Amino acid sequence: MEKEHLYHIYNQGNNRDIIFFQEKNYVYFLKKVRKQFLPYLEILAYCLMPNHFHFLAKTRPDFDQKKFTNSLRSLLSSYTKVINKQENRTGSLFRQNTKN
Repeated sequence: MEKEHLYHIYNQGNNRDIIFFQEKNYVYFLKKVRKQFLPYLEILAYCLMPNHFHFLAKTRPDFDQKKFTNSLRSLLSSYTKVINKQENRTGSLFRQNTKN
């Protein structure tokens, strides 16, 4: 990813499984996105579906690919831990590679 470019960032539930089980899951995910993405991206649009998400975002002028990658990893892993506990499940919630 490059500075000041538009990107479509998306991922899906592992095996197309649901990633948002309750309305509060959408809200929690967006709060985490705000914390993890906004230092690196300007979010122009988003769509959260029961089994996947999409973000249209523009990287900031001071965008740092390594820091953003770590932030994205943190977002997905921490959200997975919460959902796994909530749903009494184990394992990966998301597909391995988030696309952009």
